[in-house]
Order: sequence, then C-alpha cells, then structure tokens
Amino acid sequence: MNNLTNIPISILKRKILCVLVIIAFTAGSAFSQNENLPPRMLAYQYLQQNQVNEAEFAFLKAIKTDPNEILNYRDLAVLYLSKKNYTKAESTAKAGLKLKPDDIDVKSVLAKIYLQKNDRRNAIIQLNSIARKNTRNVFAWYSFSGLAADIYLKERYLFKVLSLSPANVVARLNLAELLISNNKADSAMFYLQGIKKTIPAFSPALSASYNQLIQSLSAKDFPKAKTQMGRFKDLLALTSSYVESMALLAGPQLPVGYAAFASSQVQNKGQNTRRGYATNKGFTDATKLIGLDFSDTDKATDGVIAVTDYTDAGEMYLYTSSITGGKQKCRLLTSKIGSFQETDVPGGIDHDAADHDATFIDYDNNGYPDLFVATARGILLYRNNGDGTFAYHKNNIGLSLSVNVQKMLFADFDQDGDLDLYASTTTTNKFFRNNSNGTFTEQAGVMGLSIPGAANMDFSDYDGDGDLDIIAANETKGVTLLNNNRHSKFTNATTSAGLKNSRYNSKAVAFADYNNDGLPDLFIAGSSGQHFLLKNISGNHFIADAASKTISSALQNVKVYDAAFLDYDNDGYADLLVAGTANTSSNAVFLFHNENAKSFSDASSLLPQTTGDATSIAIADFNSDGDDDVFLAGPGGIKLIRNDIGSLNHYMQVQLTGLTYGSNKNNRLGIGAQVELKAGDLYQVKTIKRSVTTFGVGTRTSLDAVRIIWPNGTPQYIKDPSASERIIEEQMLKGSCPFLYAWNGKRYVFVKDMMWRSALGMPLAINGKDTTYAFSDASQEYLLIPGENLKPKNGKYSIKITEELWEAVYFDKAELIAVDHPDSVDVFADERFTPPPFAGKKLYSVAGKYYPLKATDGNGDDVLDKIKAYDFQYISNFGMGKFQGLAEDHDLVLDLGDKASGNNLHLFLRGWIFPADASINTSMAQADTYRQKPPSLQVIDKDGKWKTVIPNIGFPMGKDKMVIVDLSNKFLTPNDRRVRIQTNMQIYWDEIFFSSSLSKAPVNMHDLTMTSASLGYRGYSSTYTKGGPYGPHWFDYYNVSNGQKWRDLSGNYTRYGDVLPLLKQADDEYIICNSGDEISIDFDASGLPALPKGWKRDFLIYSEGWVKDGDLNTVYGQTVEPLPFHAMPAYPYTGEINYPFNQHKTYMQQYNTRKVSTDKFSNALKR
Repeated sequence: MNNLTNIPISILKRKILCVLVIIAFTAGSAFSQNENLPPRMLAYQYLQQNQVNEAEFAFLKAIKTDPNEILNYRDLAVLYLSKKNYTKAESTAKAGLKLKPDDIDVKSVLAKIYLQKNDRRNAIIQLNSIARKNTRNVFAWYSFSGLAADIYLKERYLFKVLSLSPANVVARLNLAELLISNNKADSAMFYLQGIKKTIPAFSPALSASYNQLIQSLSAKDFPKAKTQMGRFKDLLALTSSYVESMALLAGPQLPVGYAAFASSQVQNKGQNTRRGYATNKGFTDATKLIGLDFSDTDKATDGVIAVTDYTDAGEMYLYTSSITGGKQKCRLLTSKIGSFQETDVPGGIDHDAADHDATFIDYDNNGYPDLFVATARGILLYRNNGDGTFAYHKNNIGLSLSVNVQKMLFADFDQDGDLDLYASTTTTNKFFRNNSNGTFTEQAGVMGLSIPGAANMDFSDYDGDGDLDIIAANETKGVTLLNNNRHSKFTNATTSAGLKNSRYNSKAVAFADYNNDGLPDLFIAGSSGQHFLLKNISGNHFIADAASKTISSALQNVKVYDAAFLDYDNDGYADLLVAGTANTSSNAVFLFHNENAKSFSDASSLLPQTTGDATSIAIADFNSDGDDDVFLAGPGGIKLIRNDIGSLNHYMQVQLTGLTYGSNKNNRLGIGAQVELKAGDLYQVKTIKRSVTTFGVGTRTSLDAVRIIWPNGTPQYIKDPSASERIIEEQMLKGSCPFLYAWNGKRYVFVKDMMWRSALGMPLAINGKDTTYAFSDASQEYLLIPGENLKPKNGKYSIKITEELWEAVYFDKAELIAVDHPDSVDVFADERFTPPPFAGKKLYSVAGKYYPLKATDGNGDDVLDKIKAYDFQYISNFGMGKFQGLAEDHDLVLDLGDKASGNNLHLFLRGWIFPADASINTSMAQADTYRQKPPSLQVIDKDGKWKTVIPNIGFPMGKDKMVIVDLSNKFLTPNDRRVRIQTNMQIYWDEIFFSSSLSKAPVNMHDLTMTSASLGYRGYSSTYTKGGPYGPHWFDYYNVSNGQKWRDLSGNYTRYGDVLPLLKQADDEYIICNSGDEISIDFDASGLPALPKGWKRDFLIYSEGWVKDGDLNTVYGQTVEPLPFHAMPAYPYTGEINYPFNQHKTYMQQYNTRKVSTDKFSNALKR
C-alpha cells in the first residue's frame, strides 16, 4: 500500500511544470514580470529569465509572506545550492525541517547539500532517514551507489534503483559500466540490451556505437569496451530518455527550462472534494494564452484535431486543420513551455484534400508518435524522425484503399503485438492489418469487419474475454457491436447485446466503465435528440440507464458530433463530455458529472462561456498537473479548455512501456491494455488509449494494487504502486510446459520442464485464410533425471508435476524407470524437439567424453570457456531479433579435432531455448521479413567451403535439455573436423562435447510401480534465472504465491484427490490440470536391486499427454474443450470428429467435475 500524501516531487523531462504553464497563461509568452503573482510564482518567473538574484529575493519574500509553506524553503535552499552557497542552503533547508521535520523533499535537498560539500557522514544520515521514510525513493538509493566504495555494494544499490524504476537508463548504464570494469561481459550486455528494449529507437550514431560496444564485449576485449562505453554513454546522454532518467535520480531541482510534478500534491487535504465542481474552480479557456487563436480560423466551418500526451522528450504534438472559405489550413505544432510552435516538416504540412480525421500513433513501434491524417483522397502519413521533425512518407504502405476515411481507430485487434487500423469510410469500413514491417494489408472482408461506414467508433473489451471489441456508430443505420472472436474473426453482436434499435442512430459513441463494475458501459448520442447511457450487464448485453434523461434534457437543442469520458475532478468516476453544434447562440459543449455511479448531473456551468460549438474532442494533460484538459475543434477553430479542478484530488498517472527489441509481444505504449486500480473501497478499470492515463482516487490517501492486462493477455501485478507509475512490461513465460520437481533426499528441486512436444492449437504459419497448426499427436517424452536429483523418501521416489503457466494440461500417462550403469559411463537421453514419430526409450552411453579444441562465434571470438563444463554459463553473445524467440543470425564453429572420427560419432549439446509463442508466430507469418531458422549443421567440403549436411538438428525442448546429433559419415574431408551450427533461434548452449564411440557397457533398466497419484492446488513458485542473466527461468518449490495469476481456460477440470488410475495407461482418460495445480506421484523404491560397487543409478521419466496454452492466438485457447484424443487427425478437429464421450462417460462423470470459469481472474482486484 502506497501513501499518496508523502510522495516526493520528482522532476521529469517528459512533462511541463504546471506552475510554469500557469505563469505562461497569466503573464504571456514573453514572461513579462507580473508583480501581482504570488511571490513563489514570481520567483519561478524570474528563473525562466535567468534572473537568479531576483528569484532569491522573491523566495525570501515568499517565506516572509507565508512562513508555514514548506515549498518556499525547499526551493530557496535548492537555489542557494545551485549558487554553491552551501551555508545559506543548509540553514534554509534546516529552517524548513523545523517546520516539517519529516518532509522528504527538504531532507533530499539537505542530503544533496552534504553530497556536494563532500560531507559524507551527514549525507548518509539524511539518506538513511529518507530511505527509512520512503523505501521507494530512488534519489536516496542512487546516492548510496555513488557513496559506496565497494563495487559490489555499488551494484547492490543500482539493482535496488532498477527494482523501483525498471526503465531508468542511467541506472542501467551505470550498472553495465560497473560490470565491464569487473570483466563481466555477459551481465554487461544484458543490461545494455535492456536499454535498447525500453527506450525509443537508437539514432544511427548511437546504434553504431552500441554495436561496437557489444562486439568488444563479445570478444571480451575489456580495455576497448571501457573506451567504447564512454563514447556510448556520451551519445546516450544526449537523448531524452537519459535526461528523464537522470532527473528522476537527481532529487529536488529548481523548475528551470522544463520540469513537472510527478505525484499528486493535495492543495486542500482536509476538504471533501467529491463535489469538486461546486467550488469556485472550473475550466478556463486558455486558447489565446498559449497562442492557438489563429486569425485564419475565426470563421472556420469545420475542424480536425489530434494531440499527444507529453513524450519522453518533454514534447506535446498537436495537429489541427480547418476550412475557411473553402480553403484548408493545416498546422503541426509542438508544445514546449506552455506554448505551441510550428513543427518542422520538409515540404510543409498543407495538402489539398479535405481532412476528415487525424491521430498520432506509433505504428512502427519505434518509440516516436507518427501522424496519420485521413483525407478525402486517402490517408497521409507523416513519420516522426525522432529529432523533433516530421516527414511526409511517400511510399505506399498498403493504405491505398483508404479514400474518404471518416474515422481512424488504432489498436491491436489481432493480438499480435502491433497496432492495426480500423477505418470507417463513406461506404464500408476497412481493416488494415499491421504486418509488423512498416506496411498494412486490407482484410476487412475476411475478418467480418466490412460493415456500412461509421461516423464514429471506439474500442474496449465489452465482454471481458481478453480481446478488443469495436462499437461503430452510423447516423442512419444505428450502432454495430463487433465482437472479437480472435484468429482475425469478428462477429456482429449488435442484436444479442440489445443494441439493435433505430433510436441508436448516432454520430458519437464512447466506451467507459462509468459504474466501476469492471465492464465498459456505453454512451450513444442519438441523432433524434435522445441520448443514451447504457449499462453493461455481465459482459453480455446493455440496458438503458435512467441517467440518460438528464443528458437528453440538457442536449435537446444540440446536434452531437463527438463524446468522450474523462474523470475531470479525479474523484474516481468517469464523467462525460459531449460536443456538438447548437441552433441557438448558447454553447454546444456539455459536461456531465458522475455522481458516484448513481446518476449524472449537468456540470456544464464549469465550462467557460467562450466554448461555443465543437465537432471533435481530444483529451490530454496539457499542463501536467494531474488532470485531463480538453482540446476542441469545430466552427471557429480550435480551443484549449484547461482543467483547474482535478488536481485538487489525489490521482495516479500510468504510462506503459512495452518491450520492443527482443520481445515485441505488445505495442510500445500498451494501447488496448486493461489497467485496474484498487484504492480502498474504490475499484477502476480503464482501457489504455493514450500514452498517459490518469486514475483519480478522490481524497483516498493510498493505493493498494494495480494490475495490467497487456494486449497479449499477460497479467502484470504492481505491488506498492506510486502516484506516477511508469510500468515496464515484464518479459515472462506465459506458456511453455508443466514443471518437474523431484525429492533429492533433502528437498524438492526443480529438474526441468515436461511435455514440450505438444502445443495444441498453436499457429505455425499463416497465409491469408490458410493456417497451419502444430501437430496434434500427444507428447511422448523420455527425460533424464540425474540420480543426485532423485532419492528415496520413506521407501518411495517422490516427484511433483506442477502447472504454473497460462495453460491447460491433459496428462494421460506417467512412468518412472531406474537406469543402473557403471559410474565410469554417463548416460543421456535425446531431449530435442522433433516432429513425430518420436524417439522411444533410447539411451546414449558415453565413456569417452571429449570437448572441442576450439569454439568460436561467427566473428571468430573465443567461446570455448562457455561450453567446457555443465555450469549454467551460456553462449550468449548474439544480438536479439525483433521478437522473443528470434535472434540475429549467429554461428557457432566447433573444431572437434582428430579424436572426432569413426562411424559412431555423436555430438552432445546441452542448453535451453527461449521460445516464441502463438501470437509471435502469428505476427512473424504476416510478412516474409521474419522467419525462424532451426539450427543447421555444416561441415567443410572438398572445396574448402561450408556445406549443410543436416538441415535441422533440432533444438532443446525447453530448459536444460540435451540435443544429440549423429555425426557418423557426415564429414566431407578426411582431416577437417570443424562443424558450424547456424540459426536465428534464441538458443543458449551450456555444455558441448562429443563421443567417438558410444559405450557398450551394460545398462539395466527397471520399471517402477506407481503407488499413488493425487491432484491438488498448490500455487506458483517464485522465479529466478539460473546461472546468470542469460540463464533459463528456474523455480523455487518452497517459495510459493497463491491467488489468481492467469485468465483460466474455462471448462471442466479433473477434481482434486486420487488420480492414480488416470496415469497408468494412455487411454484418453487423463488428468486435466489447471494453472496452479500440482500432481504428486510416488513410485515404489523397495523392489529395486542393490547397486553393484562402482555403479550409479539415474532415472528416466516418461510422460504422455497434451498441453494447450491460453495465448490469444491459440485456437480454442479460451476453453478446456474440445478435448484431445489419440485418434484425432488434427487439432483443431472439425466436422464429424469428436472426442469419444460415450466411450468415456463414466470417466467424465467421475473425474472431470471441477468447473472453472474466468470469474476469479476478472474479480481479483474488485474484492
């Protein structure tokens, strides 16, 4: 739980300090002195003109005028510190602390004073006090890292900073620098790659510097890497991401140039602001004050507007166009300190075709918002160059069918990690699928989205099933609700949802959960003068809300063109803003206040009298004070209506950052994600549609929990959320396989994952309408359990098989085989992924184990030390690709030497794979740009060239698996025993060796009797990486969390209790496990013979069954059924093919009686 009243004020470059904007509003863009300002505001004004002495006197006057205002002391102390007047700075800070002894900001200033004075002792005293009071204070932890003399202590403090601020570039960079100085190449590369994953795309110079640095680290040339690190750091320091990160770590600063409050500072802490609109505060027309009152738009007949939130570079972009006297004027503007300036667009931004809509969106996921303008002749794209300029993109990117688009809607409608475009036209709507390579493909017809053209549209997950649905409004044909069925298919759900009604003919529609029950409700502005608030009932249908009467009554003389929900007073309930034109001289923009989800009241009196008519609404927090401001376009041009109410209440602002480089499972801004917040008795959920989303919490002083459901369906829980939360996507496995734990004589230990050969319903290749799915055969798998990992427990061998990911498991058979052999011989099972038919119960015995003489990567860098031992240290010096599971093309060259001879030569490669998933496969298959290349093996031919002799050697089936390759008769020359393995898959090799001749030593196998098997709920093991940053996810059996983690596949699972009969044979009568379940199995150890002297005992475990994950692109990934069975020809199966229910009726009735739905997941934060 995080206390909102004690959060320090952070300085973030991506925002504008609200007080500076207020100064601009009151004093004009020239910042002429306004002696009527409060002294502290006047001091800020002086600072903007670099009049430091005048600012000092103004702060002194502020203290004299208001001696009880702690901010006056804080700011004056920082001013003295900037002048290096440490004596006055210290005395001022101490005076402030006498007033408020526990003030974190003033303590931070005092700590900074001591740090700059090199007074280490007093600095540590203050920093310790800060860290005790607020354990999330990154300034304190970062300062500790600077004070630490020991390199490992420095690392520890930087790790702490990153745990609190995962996106912080400076902390990552400093940590990488420390690791380089300590000769830890792998770890340094890991943190450098983390920077590339989270910040906007590198410039060419920065990219070149990064590549050089990575190459030096790969070659372990640390002196060179240190030099290149300095160059890379210098270039990175010029980026907005670095500046923002440094500002977060620097502690309190003066508001010079740019700055912002990142947390809610309550101005009237004791006042009940639930009815904030009843105070003397309201909205202000700030159009003229920031220079948006263009003379050529006074008589405009129409207008288009688009606006961004502030970017990482501290910039807000605004696009507007208007038509006056038949001539269109277009402007692309950038906001800096409270005013807008023309943005550089080579060739200009004006165009002849009339604009219908515009939006900023990062369609290519590079971190920079691009501008799309829908015109009568088609959609125009102005690409953001990442340097504050835009350029018209002339190349055809697949939008040629976008003529006369009226409205654009960008979101990830096919759940593949990028932003698609749904566009309404004057005839029929178009759907442009993003191909993840900078182009689009029109697919409205095949996706069920070719409906009559809409005037307005919105998206949300109306049925709560984890995907985005669409509502489209037509002025003469009513609304259409398009239900997302996944797999690029939508169905018309208008009638079933109760929305087939001629009164719903509309030009404006909007989704929002205005009654805070977790499901999006609707507003429909009816063309006939009746307007409707519609409550969402159980994600199934909508019913009219009695509050509609209030809205219809107020809007009886207004033709509505646009509507938007926003919580203007930050009380935690969505209010409604409606814009239109009136047939009277009165304003046609109305504001309705949500009365605690019970009714709505007309709060339009809070709007300025100059609002007038409007046809388009855009929302953004222009002055970064924590509430949403309103931009309007329409007759008379554009207006900024500044919100002066919402900052009275507490709030939380959320900015999502999806990982790109090496991941790309979600779009960078998390557009389409669902974010839930719990604060005491208040629950909210919002669909992310902007880069910054504000959650008001009224007068509540703490936040309890936040959950993000990313567009790909993965949940992420935020513990102890702060008032300003930049949330980095956590790269986690959501689907893989069940986990195997074994009793090692002292405790249960994780051994490896199982049943990797099954991936029911996973798409592998998509080409138009044709989809190929993973094979449907049951996974039949023998895995080796080393003897040291499995010891008898009370005369039994005890294993645990857990399901901990977003999956359902169908476990049909299990066996345990003891493998006795001389201890001079090692035995191995081939644990590589191959299509059926699968290898049977075969072991490879090795007496002579030889390591390669040399091992190099494709650049010739030595990697031999990584593969000469089974130590969880992996070859990792290859670059990531665009997606998880996809890497840059990389080679591994092994020189096996003269001992690699004979007709019984085998290569053994132990490692693990970070796999792609169904949604990544879907995205990769949409264009020819990205393809996985399984590892191939090449040898030197007689011409001295590499030649492929094994096109696919297979890859590890998950974590810590052995791949065995038969090299007999594969070499093409008598004396060259080099092999080259090429791939672009994310495979990490640990140990590699070869054997010239498999041992013929005796191996005795003993089948063990299964004595008991039970199913129960366990929960989820804590996760860590084994062996370092590039090691596999590993699991601690004894550190378990409970609760609802994943959105369950709904259906009937096997009831808890005895399940022994279900595992004895493969008969389609299996255990159906849900996430969080555990199967405990015991095997009789008493019947095994004693081991002869000099022998050892290992084990094979056999499993047979299927796995189906809950990925949004897995076919039938929402449900347990249809059930798999051995005789099915494919999955999904169709037509007359069905699971043999009649044959297994008794089994179904006796075992599969545990009903599971998605309710627990949906309600996890509501309680």
